[in-house]
Amino acid sequence: MSRSYRVSVRECENRTIRAEDHVSTQLEVLEVLPPEQMAALLADELEKRGFERDGTRMTRKQNAVTITVETTTSTVTVAAEASEETSIEAERADRAYDDVGPHAKTVRENLKEQVKKDIDKKAGEQTASLQTKVTDRLEGELCDVRQELDQAINRVTAEALKRKAGQMGQIKEMTEDPQAGSLTIVVEV
Repeated sequence: MSRSYRVSVRECENRTIRAEDHVSTQLEVLEVLPPEQMAALLADELEKRGFERDGTRMTRKQNAVTITVETTTSTVTVAAEASEETSIEAERADRAYDDVGPHAKTVRENLKEQVKKDIDKKAGEQTASLQTKVTDRLEGELCDVRQELDQAINRVTAEALKRKAGQMGQIKEMTEDPQAGSLTIVVEV
């Protein structure tokens, strides 16, 4: 009667998993003034709101989300990313007819392949979980970012209208209600 032996393979891997997500959109900037002047007004307004200038690109990081505005094209990109160090373990066991012979070796090699697949699967699951967290964080920030950028565009448009009115003639009267978003300019031409 032959005896069977239990063959067990256990592995542990340390991995860094990463996830990222981004959304791009276009700001609706009215061309009240020439494009380079509108881009300069937009850059100035964003700088007041904590964005850092890098040529024509304005960037700000908040809550692990990066907001980038290309002022010449009015393109906004909101991106979030994260990474985690993780330790993933997997173990498999099977039976072999010999302790250290060819059958045990074959069984051990098969188990190693299965363990490797198990580790890859667990890493994929953890990456998917991290991706969901990153996407949720991005979605949570988008509403606030959209509202803030809309306010910035309103301020830029108001400033551009004031400058344009000044170019057209003498400003006789100007009333502005930032809460309502209204601006009335009376110009004598």
